[in-house]
Amino acid sequence: MGMTNAAERLRRGGIGGVMAQATDIGVAILIGLAASLQVALLGALGRGRGPSEGVWIALLGTVTGFAILSGLRALRSGPALAAPFDRVGVLALVALATGGLLALALRGSAPGFAATGLLALPFLFGASVLGPRLGIGLYLGAVIAGQLVGGVVLDHIGAFGAEARHVDAMRIAGVAALLVGVGLIRGAR
Repeated sequence: MGMTNAAERLRRGGIGGVMAQATDIGVAILIGLAASLQVALLGALGRGRGPSEGVWIALLGTVTGFAILSGLRALRSGPALAAPFDRVGVLALVALATGGLLALALRGSAPGFAATGLLALPFLFGASVLGPRLGIGLYLGAVIAGQLVGGVVLDHIGAFGAEARHVDAMRIAGVAALLVGVGLIRGAR
């Protein structure tokens, strides 16, 4: 089902359009959950290596991951980028160069911290696909709701060495209010 079909069915009030939008909102919430994990990982990197190194590692991971995904897509179904990045060889060189820099930047840290950059990709792709479908306000509201839910859970467990901040009634009320806000942003369609 194409983007136009889903949007058209939603305008007509059909169940297919409502389900497509609910799925898109659910995906945006999942993207927010991934973003909260990225923040937790960046916080751990910042504590251990300093904020500038954390950002550097995240940027290298993002470019490496994007080059790999774009190269795989180009092999499977043709290029999606303009020249010269429409060539698998060029994307492979970009992935090797940034991957090598990422490996150097990660020396002394757990290799899993490379995920800080990879976790940016869902947000970037979601913004380019779901943002136009849902509208920017609803997309961002759903992403932020996911970030908040994920953040509260990660705080509660003290993820990646952070100080634990336990869930209480006020935090639950805050999460609930934001989730209600997503519904209000969506409106009655």
